[in-house]
Amino acid sequence: MTAHIDSAAPDPIDATPPSTCLRAPGDLIAAIPAMLGFMPARSLVVALLTADPGRPGGAAVEMVTRMDLDNPGRCATRILVDQVAGLCVRHRAVAALAVIVDDRATVPTRKHSGQRAGKHRDLIAALEHRLDAEAVPLAGAWAVREIGPDLPWWTVTGVWSRGPQPDPATSMVTLRHVLEGRPLRASRQELTEELAFDPILREATVPAIPVAVAAAVQRLARVVRHGSPQVHLRVEVCRVLRYLERVESGARLTAAEVAEVGVALRDKALRDIMFALAPGPRADGAEALWLQLVRALPDPDRAAAAALLAYCAYTRGDGPLAGVALEVALAADPDHRMAQLLESGLRLGVPPARLSSLAESGREMAAELGIHLGPEPR
Repeated sequence: MTAHIDSAAPDPIDATPPSTCLRAPGDLIAAIPAMLGFMPARSLVVALLTADPGRPGGAAVEMVTRMDLDNPGRCATRILVDQVAGLCVRHRAVAALAVIVDDRATVPTRKHSGQRAGKHRDLIAALEHRLDAEAVPLAGAWAVREIGPDLPWWTVTGVWSRGPQPDPATSMVTLRHVLEGRPLRASRQELTEELAFDPILREATVPAIPVAVAAAVQRLARVVRHGSPQVHLRVEVCRVLRYLERVESGARLTAAEVAEVGVALRDKALRDIMFALAPGPRADGAEALWLQLVRALPDPDRAAAAALLAYCAYTRGDGPLAGVALEVALAADPDHRMAQLLESGLRLGVPPARLSSLAESGREMAAELGIHLGPEPR
């Protein structure tokens, strides 16, 4: 086990509606890639169940979280099970289900318990013991080598049983997420690569930053002589919004333009206004803009763009992308306050709706400058 959970950030997923019934272990396992947003590997996946008001005595999946299985150690296991227990308490879980995905495991037989069976049983026992302290039963625990059609699953504890997995592509949960336009990635590594910096773009952007800084200083000096700091802020916000319009039309910014936006985001007030772009009709364009900046800007400027990208992903329920973006932000600037707050919210499983005050505050700040960024999304 590793001492952190998904690099200190679990992957919160929205509730599975009561109409989506997971009646067997295979149904749950086949739904995991869609609920996480990617195909997990060497992971402990835990589904938190809450009472379903539409079905007396029934339960619904409230949240799914994933943890790495590498780097064994008792301290790491204790931290992991404490994190899961904390999520269960905060989300008022009535039960939990666990699935271990481990390509190093083998299917148990009558003559052999299977490779890594002892490690898996110890982990599940530790998890069950910790959840018992919070009066949250672990209702089931299963293991697979990987998730895929007709591949075997088997129980980790309790009465032993096994069976074939359904095809994840035909899962009702997968279908619902596809219809809603949610991405399904082959692995978490795919996300990491998507946000990795482009060496060619960065090489072109770095020398453009001092030029952008000098131009910004000149604009500020002119405004101070003839206007006020508020006028300067309005001008700079409008400048960033014009670049956003270009990205929305499908354009890729030049290195000079990327540098100009990156320098503009050094202004905390301007950066706070940008949170107003998500959620809303301009969220997709904003996400594309921040992604371009994340791939091109050097540290620490990269942190602001990555935090804004994380907020966009967080508000639309894409926990995996939000988590990776926050890793990028904190690697670029460990002291970035907003990235720290968002990472904490993601780790604690704070629902996206609870973050709406950031966007609302940004809209109010923009309105004070005479800039209308649209009503609060319903």
